[in-house]
Amino acid sequence: MSGWGPMAAAAGSAGSAGSAGSAGSAGSAGSAGSAAPIVGLDGGVGFPGYSGLWPNPMLAQSLVLTRDLLLAGEAHVAVDTPNTDLIPFYRTATPNWLPGPNPSRDIPALQPNVRAALAEMELLSGLTVMSLASRTATLRHSSAGDLITLEAPGFEVFYQQLRKVQSYADLRAERTPEILSQVVPQSAAWSAVAGLAPERHRYTLELLGIGLRFAMLMVMKFKYLLACPRPVEYSSTVQPMILTPGYTAYPSGHATEAYFAAEFLPTLRKNSTGGAASLHGQLSRLAYRIAENRVVAGLHFPIDSMAGQLLGTVLAKYFVSACGSGAGAITGTRFPKDSSPDTVTALRSAEPRLDAAPNVDALLMKGAQAAATIDSKDSPTLTTLWKLAEKEMAGNYA
Repeated sequence: MSGWGPMAAAAGSAGSAGSAGSAGSAGSAGSAGSAAPIVGLDGGVGFPGYSGLWPNPMLAQSLVLTRDLLLAGEAHVAVDTPNTDLIPFYRTATPNWLPGPNPSRDIPALQPNVRAALAEMELLSGLTVMSLASRTATLRHSSAGDLITLEAPGFEVFYQQLRKVQSYADLRAERTPEILSQVVPQSAAWSAVAGLAPERHRYTLELLGIGLRFAMLMVMKFKYLLACPRPVEYSSTVQPMILTPGYTAYPSGHATEAYFAAEFLPTLRKNSTGGAASLHGQLSRLAYRIAENRVVAGLHFPIDSMAGQLLGTVLAKYFVSACGSGAGAITGTRFPKDSSPDTVTALRSAEPRLDAAPNVDALLMKGAQAAATIDSKDSPTLTTLWKLAEKEMAGNYA
């Protein structure tokens, strides 16, 4: 599963060349080099250093000396005369008055990492992932109820699925470039389909990054509670072609994030310019491929991908609702629906299907098909970023 650093790094995921850094989001530190084409490879002494982005003792001393010159003589008057033109919320009639927050004005002025922290607080408010029964994990919202419940399949299901993992290994030679480039966030692949560019879609990519971080937090808690081993733990013959992550398998994090993006981006495009069907179809196929490649690599079972698809879709619907657009996630979603012998038998051979819903119609319970509507009034950061992203997707890049 991927980590997601500052969205400026999404410029083309050039950093993916160093896939060794994918061991953690620390690899996103490489985004500092995004200015490298301007001044050279060493951002510390290039534009970032001389602009103040990186701490620079020489620059700090220079600014101190420059200020002494600029404020010499009568210029000292400026110290005692605030420039109200530079303070948009300052009211000269009542100089001691300060207004409350104004999201449309204040949020775009914040640093992206601060916006991300605020948005994360908004998303997690009211959400809990808990184990209500043995080998289950449920995502519950304080007002909307249970959004999705996943149950860990038994040993016999994973043991039978192991045969599929070993058969998928025959594809490793031809899939190696895809697998290695998809270790890190698949921003370049999503951008190629949705036509995203960092300079023109900064808020879209930022919002997507926040959503993927949210999906990662949720899936990690599901993984922890369900505690399903990786394929290599069932058999030494799996021999994964890349390092097995140090956390459990079910549901697949890559599948969760990929299907999150496949649901999120078309919704944003549909609400601004229309024509989302083709985009959704391509992104869904891409998500299928990304999830399948994790099975090919020997890191996941097919059933992990199926659970990830369901979780990613539910999380995306919740996320969109929290942004103030669209219906919420379908409540009562459960996979698998029970532990009956017929269900267990079907799970042993279950796997995702291209251009079709997972073959779990008999295994999936969707409750009463009720949509959980999430109140977005307490999500000013998300709703503001959504509006800015909508403008970008509509071609307004100002």
